[in-house]
Amino acid sequence: MVAYLPAPELCQGADEDIISQIAGIIFPDFIERNQAVNGLRLKLDGDYRDKSLIKIATDQFQILLGILRAWNPLAGQRVDEVRPGIGAGSIHDEHGNQLVRVGSAIEYVKRSEVEAYGRDAKVALDRSLHIRNAAWLHGRRDRNAADFYMIYEYAAKDFGNDKAVAASLGLSRKDIKRLTNSANHLAPMDGGRHAREMHIVEWDLERQKVFIANFLKSWIEFRARMAS
Repeated sequence: MVAYLPAPELCQGADEDIISQIAGIIFPDFIERNQAVNGLRLKLDGDYRDKSLIKIATDQFQILLGILRAWNPLAGQRVDEVRPGIGAGSIHDEHGNQLVRVGSAIEYVKRSEVEAYGRDAKVALDRSLHIRNAAWLHGRRDRNAADFYMIYEYAAKDFGNDKAVAASLGLSRKDIKRLTNSANHLAPMDGGRHAREMHIVEWDLERQKVFIANFLKSWIEFRARMAS
């Protein structure tokens, strides 16, 4: 028996293609094109009435989304993350004009490069529970500084300490300190993790997002190389 569940809707059609390609390597036969409507569906063996399948599907898709977002910091935005503080859709002004905000289109690279990255990600996920947890965090909806910093904390567990993380991934210790200070002192309204605003914040949430995406990708590639 096979159960199908709807996948979260992504903003970019290119993201659907890439995440499907990565899923074919990490979780084969898990993601399919929805035959009835646009978008993707999730496929699992089991009875569709079994509610435990919802958690399995959610976790697997979230891990894949985290892997996709590490591939490209611009990738992997869910439709329900767009302007989460206000309503979705268009709006009419007092003159009857319809206002629509349109996101930018994203283009990606060659299929062969995605396949190589997907293979690295599978090896890394199989070798490290810490990377699996980090990818799950990276795939969460509406990520904030707490999510980004926890990803770094999982890396510190994986490598043993901050010094080993920096040495293994070719990072600057100053950048690690910038991430820590910025995550700790960014105002909660701006996505920070503590009720502190005592220091100058060097990295806003967007800069932290880019850093962590590149960080996670480097970590995945490092673990894959170590396995070869």
